[in-house]
Amino acid sequence: MRAHRLGHVFSAEDGPSWMVSHAAYPAPILLEPDQLRVFIVARDENNRGSVGYVDLNPHEPRRVVGFSERPCLEPGEIGTFDDRGISIGSVHRIGGELWMYYMGWNKSADVPFRNAIGLAISRDGTGAHFERVSNGPLLDRSQFDHYTLSYPYVTPPDASSSSDWNMIYGTSRAGGVNEKNMHHVLTEAHSADGIDWHPKGGNFIGLEEGEYGLSRPWLWRHGDRPILLYSIRRASYRIGCSLRTGNDGAWRRESSDLLGPSAESWDSDAQCYPAVVNAGGSTLMFYNGNGYGKTGFGVGEFKL
Repeated sequence: MRAHRLGHVFSAEDGPSWMVSHAAYPAPILLEPDQLRVFIVARDENNRGSVGYVDLNPHEPRRVVGFSERPCLEPGEIGTFDDRGISIGSVHRIGGELWMYYMGWNKSADVPFRNAIGLAISRDGTGAHFERVSNGPLLDRSQFDHYTLSYPYVTPPDASSSSDWNMIYGTSRAGGVNEKNMHHVLTEAHSADGIDWHPKGGNFIGLEEGEYGLSRPWLWRHGDRPILLYSIRRASYRIGCSLRTGNDGAWRRESSDLLGPSAESWDSDAQCYPAVVNAGGSTLMFYNGNGYGKTGFGVGEFKL
C-alpha cells in the first residue's frame, strides 16, 4: 500500500498573526460535502501550541478557502496538564458536537516534558470554539503507563452496537531525558462513555529494529478493512502502516515508509503525523513534514 503526494498545502506564514510558527498535527473532518476543515496546532511566541483550523476545497484539497482568525482552544491555566501547549490526537462528530481528543504538554523538573491526554468539545459542531470537559486529564501516568503518554486516536462505538469506545495512544516503556531510550510504543484503553478511560496495558504495536518511537496513530477503514497509520521515529520521521489480518485480530506491518523519498524541500527530511479523510471522492492523507510541522502540512492520496 502506498499513497502518492499531491503537494504542500499550508504553513503558519500563510495564516493570521496568532500563528507564529508551525501548522502541526492536521486532523481533517468533512463538515459539509463542500467544506473540509483541517484542525491544526500553531505555536505562539512562547512556543506553546494552540488549536486552529484551515478550510479547504475537498475537490481541490490544496486550495485554502479560509482559516481561523483566532485560536479555537488555547493552553490551559498555569499548573494544569496542558499549560505549555496542546497537540491534536483526533476529532470526531458525536451527535451534533465535535469531540477533540488531544495531548497536553507540561514542564517537569528532571525531564524536558511530560504529557497527558484530554478532551475538549465544540458544542455547536463547527469547531470554531472548544471547551475542555475538565481542567484535568482523562488519562495520565498510572500503573500501566509509568512515564509519559502521547497522541490519542479514539474510535467511538457504532450507533447500532453496545461496544465500548476504544483509544490507541502512545506510551513510553522507559524514562530518562534521551528520546532514543524512551521506547515509545502504541497501546490501548477502553471506555463506556468516551470520558472515563481504562488502560489495557501491553503493547498494541511495538518497535522494529532501528526504531525508538511510534506515535500519533490514525485508524481508518477501506470498506471492512481496518488500516492503521502512525509516525515512526528513527533518525528522522517516516509514516508507517499496519493492516489487521487473520481471525486473531493481529496487526501486520505493511509499510515503514509509506510515502518514500521526497524531492520537495518542505518534507525532504521527515514525514509524520498522518490523518485520513474521505472527501471529494478521494481518500486523502494529510501529514506534516520537516521540523515537527514547522514547514506546515501537505496532502497525499490513496489509490485503493
